Amino acid sequence: ELVKEHGPVPPARILYLMRQVCDALAEAHGHGLIHRDIKPANIFCAYRGGVFDVAKLLDFGLAKPLTDASDSGLTQEGSITGSPLFMSPEQAGSEEVDGRSDVYSLGAVMYYMATGKAPFEYASPLKVMIAHASEDPEPPRYLNGDIPAELEEVILHSLEKRPGDRYQTVAELREALDRVPVDSEWTARMAADWWNNYGCPQRKAM
Repeated sequence: ELVKEHGPVPPARILYLMRQVCDALAEAHGHGLIHRDIKPANIFCAYRGGVFDVAKLLDFGLAKPLTDASDSGLTQEGSITGSPLFMSPEQAGSEEVDGRSDVYSLGAVMYYMATGKAPFEYASPLKVMIAHASEDPEPPRYLNGDIPAELEEVILHSLEKRPGDRYQTVAELREALDRVPVDSEWTARMAADWWNNYGCPQRKAM
């Protein structure tokens, strides 16, 4: 909703939100759980404890233990779990997945936040899944020149086809985000100002 109503998210705000998401996912991975359904709809910009833009990673309904090899992406024969627009190539191919699959999905979400588009957008979910496995996404800066080159590099590295070519842990991804330079950091005060000016009309009406 944030992207659809207001367009691509400013780089500083992407970093502010995604660092929090990385921390949440790192905790899940630390408990041996992979999420398997990371997508924009499962990341909320919440208001908690008097603070705006608290990132909440939701819906662990598809989460599986990292040590559980009994389910590599299929709930039943021919049925793939997850959301094709943000699904890793190995998950789309019904292969065994680990935390690096979630890293790919985070990269796809960041791509969407930065450009307003998913990495691959086809009418057919099957074509989308094939694209994740075989096509290179258009560089984000082709779609939004305001993206720092360093953030584009982080996004594309997260979206590498082979798990071994990506960040190996979400902590590595978090560290890479910390190194991305921005003109000014997004802060809790800036988030509060933004929500007071542009926040949910239904919430304001209440």
